[in-house]
Amino acid sequence: MRKRIWQLHSFLGLFAGFGLLLIGLSGSLLVFHDELEWLLNPAATRVTPAETGRLSFDELLARANAQLPDYEITGWQPRDNGARNADALYLIRHGDTEWKTATLDPYTGKILASPISQHRTLTGWLLKFHYEFFADEIGRALCALLALALLVLGVSGIFIYRQIWKNLFTLRWSHAARVLLSDFHKLIGITSAAFNLVLGFTGAYWNITEVIEHAGGHEHAQPAFATRLYPETLALDALLADAPKHMAGFRPNFISLPSVPAAPAVMFWGSVPGANPFRNPYGSTVTYDAKTAAPFTPTATRDIREQPLWTQITDMFQPLHFGSFGGLFIKIIWSLAGLAPGALAVTGFLIWRSRKCRS
Repeated sequence: MRKRIWQLHSFLGLFAGFGLLLIGLSGSLLVFHDELEWLLNPAATRVTPAETGRLSFDELLARANAQLPDYEITGWQPRDNGARNADALYLIRHGDTEWKTATLDPYTGKILASPISQHRTLTGWLLKFHYEFFADEIGRALCALLALALLVLGVSGIFIYRQIWKNLFTLRWSHAARVLLSDFHKLIGITSAAFNLVLGFTGAYWNITEVIEHAGGHEHAQPAFATRLYPETLALDALLADAPKHMAGFRPNFISLPSVPAAPAVMFWGSVPGANPFRNPYGSTVTYDAKTAAPFTPTATRDIREQPLWTQITDMFQPLHFGSFGGLFIKIIWSLAGLAPGALAVTGFLIWRSRKCRS
């Protein structure tokens, strides 16, 4: 039994090793995507705080629309994780269907970067590579298989080396290189086992779900539109103030503006208080008709605390996969964990090659 599992572990490692190395490296970089964007493109991501604070959302929306007359703002992410961070805008050009991104100074309302395709930003490029290797459906399916391989490798590795705990941190430096490589391989594998299981399962779930949705024709194409889908009198600040009244403790973290002509809606995605530290900051929503007027009444609310158990579990996948639930220390740990599959692939290959050379 153990020999068969070891053979499966070795085969999967050799088959999936290079792909897991690439996915792991891109995932480790994605953990620090904000910091990398700030470092590489400060003019578009960093702002100078004003003593008067942020402008109102209604004023910012009006100024942004005036600077981008050919575009519609369909998504807005206020950056409240630092006073020097620009807001992120998501836009669609009139008559087009491609989502683009730009940045906005929340203190002046100035557009800092012209709209560009999301895949041309560092974060967008890394995400597309991480999820599908720039190969669309085929790449998504391949990444799903690699995630499943990581999951099986984690489980089989725990079984094969279940007794390694006795000498977990013992590295036999005086022995042959193959023995030392084996010790490193076991050490990395066991210490990163929990991360590999979480990363493998969440990654496989996302990609398999998307592959099934695409195969079943359930993906919703973005329709083109040429006119604004909400009135100029849209009271965004008033809606933001009203949303928490309909969900205890609700904190909006992302704003969706209308992008579908048939059902123009303003949706606030946010977080709610609770004991679970792994909740997605966008897991709860409050939705309004874009043409609504005071007194405001939401057309729908979704409180993650009231959702079925499986929904609450999948809600945790994004924070657990990218380590976004904590501060710098958690990010460093998750970034290092993302490098573990690549390190295991390299050490595993060298061990295999050493054994082949000996035979």
